[in-house]
Amino acid sequence: MTMRNRLAALAAVCTLLLPGARPVRGQPRPSSRPDPNPDASIEIQQVRIGILAVGAAVGGGRLRFRGEELSFSVRGLEFGSLGVATLAASGEVFNLRRLEDFPGRYQERIAPRPPGGGNGPETRFLRNETGVELRLRADRAGGQLRFAQGSVTIELR
Repeated sequence: MTMRNRLAALAAVCTLLLPGARPVRGQPRPSSRPDPNPDASIEIQQVRIGILAVGAAVGGGRLRFRGEELSFSVRGLEFGSLGVATLAASGEVFNLRRLEDFPGRYQERIAPRPPGGGNGPETRFLRNETGVELRLRADRAGGQLRFAQGSVTIELR
């Protein structure tokens, strides 16, 4: 079973356990063009579960850097979250000069949505302690209420 299938199964089970968590359907893909000078590209699949205001995130993804495709894991702990959501994101990586700088703890900031743009993809910005920055366009499914910004830890496999 692939990581994506495991995440989908986990989200389905958690959705059944938490009434009121419904998938969001029909979200369009972002139409903006990527920055012309990223150092790498990235794809992430993640499940976030929040129970009693403490949440956890688990998932993985692929990094395309200098002609190589590398797998990594994503995990995190957040406070002030309630519900279950899956997240699929893709985007660009900036300030990545050496592969050793990619793993680490990333602080997350979600860009505010423009007025009237409530159902489209979110843009998330993450930065680690070595200055590597991720710009992700994320589609979420499920229902999760978050009260605070989170952080995630990325480790190469």
